[in-house]
Amino acid sequence: MTDVEEKPVDKHNWGSEELSKVSDTREEKDDLQLDTNALGNLFNSAAHARPKINIKKEDMQLIMNELELPEATVRSKLIETKGDVRAALRSLCGL
Repeated sequence: MTDVEEKPVDKHNWGSEELSKVSDTREEKDDLQLDTNALGNLFNSAAHARPKINIKKEDMQLIMNELELPEATVRSKLIETKGDVRAALRSLCGL
């Protein structure tokens, strides 16, 4: 005795079940393509929105030597202040 009962296969409707499976798969692929396109658009718009900030190595060395801070901290502060050394020093000193 088996607990699982098998459905009797209707010989005339097997094609509609297969068509339903195919259309479900196609809809999933379409949804995936839309999601991929949306992500691509999101990344492209974010890349164009960020302006390029020039940071001089001398400015980084000055702040690193005077305040004895790691390079990553100094770089992030200079990016935050758009390369302005005075503003970065004020911010790092808490002024």
